[in-house]
Amino acid sequence: MLESIAVVALVITFAYAAYRDLRDREIPEVSWIPVYAIAILSTVFKPTTNYSLLGVILAILPSAVYGILFVFGLIGGADLLAVVAVSLVHLDEPIVPLFTFVLSSLLPLPLVLVNLVGNLTVHRSAMSSIKCVQGGKKVLYLVGRPINVATFLKKKFVFLHTYPSREGFICYSSVDVNIDFGKQRADVEEALNKGFIRLEDYLVYSPALPHILFIALSYVAAITVAPFLEASAFFT
Repeated sequence: MLESIAVVALVITFAYAAYRDLRDREIPEVSWIPVYAIAILSTVFKPTTNYSLLGVILAILPSAVYGILFVFGLIGGADLLAVVAVSLVHLDEPIVPLFTFVLSSLLPLPLVLVNLVGNLTVHRSAMSSIKCVQGGKKVLYLVGRPINVATFLKKKFVFLHTYPSREGFICYSSVDVNIDFGKQRADVEEALNKGFIRLEDYLVYSPALPHILFIALSYVAAITVAPFLEASAFFT
């Protein structure tokens, strides 16, 4: 009974978290407290025969990976809390956290392909106009797409990969998940006022996709598919 309640609580929490992430790109940490409490109670009162050492290790593996990514600043705290919650709710069913982890990691990949094809064809001229005086340019073809300065300044949640300088652009393939989007726009406006760039010049950006949404959708897919998968000794 508690296990079913935990699953429902997690789905509801994911729905709220995805909404807040889409709207504000900020999710209150307290949002996760109810589902964590229910998951812990469910674990405590569940018969120990439901668990195996290998199964528990596999269930917490995605959380361990996300923990490492969080330490290096590659993901936000909400993403880590979400994956840990999935692991806690499904300690005795590791295929769910593993499926969630793999699928949520694969969902953004089509965007990489779209960027590459677009930057080599439609946006080829715009990409050629960007001169990186620091950092590599080749990887930008995968991680972002060009946008003129005037349009960029109207965007709300985007990551900038090319910071204007007097000589050219300082190029970054990675992004700071905790970036202040307002300050980022202010930095571009300052470069514009200093004459480093013009409104018609191009920058490279990537949309600040709410990864919590990918995790949520992957979790729903996982709990839907799991009952239809054949039981395997590997997961028990």
